[in-house]
Amino acid sequence: MNRLMIFIDAEYVVQKMRDFRLANTQTKRKDILWFNIIKWITGKRRLIRCYYYSAEFSKEENPQTYNEQSEYFKDLQKAIPYFQIKLGRLVKIQGGGWIQKGLDVKIALDMFSNAVKNHYDTAALISGDSDFTEVISAIKEQYARHVELYTFDRSIHQALQLSPDKHIVITPQTARKYGFSLSPDSQYS
Repeated sequence: MNRLMIFIDAEYVVQKMRDFRLANTQTKRKDILWFNIIKWITGKRRLIRCYYYSAEFSKEENPQTYNEQSEYFKDLQKAIPYFQIKLGRLVKIQGGGWIQKGLDVKIALDMFSNAVKNHYDTAALISGDSDFTEVISAIKEQYARHVELYTFDRSIHQALQLSPDKHIVITPQTARKYGFSLSPDSQYS
């Protein structure tokens, strides 16, 4: 049976799910039914592990948000089999915003090291970041693993689009059909 590992860039998914709901851009992370997304990608294959990459909120900056996020992560790990959360860090930038740091490197290292260790036959990456082009090519060429890329739009960098064995575009219709969101009306644009 085909062994599958899934690598989810969580912030990418959250943002793209918000984009689907143009009339209601307040879709929150807790509204996304990660189990349904994982089940859809897995299909009849054997899921070895699903890695979920996100950035941890600052305990010092906002203890309440930090505690809510920690509880959310615990709930996800209890509810979804073979699910592991990998956290990067948030760095404050000028103007008061925050950016995630270290997540792309964690994803690339995990994809590559698991290929080296022969832990999967197919890697499924959910991301639209062209920084993954090289690691996808290396995994395919050096370790003969299959790589599937799941994005929410066709307009990604051409090098990224051509690097995986399969590029699957998640459409609003797919999200609705397989129940990717807990939204009250489940209507996507």
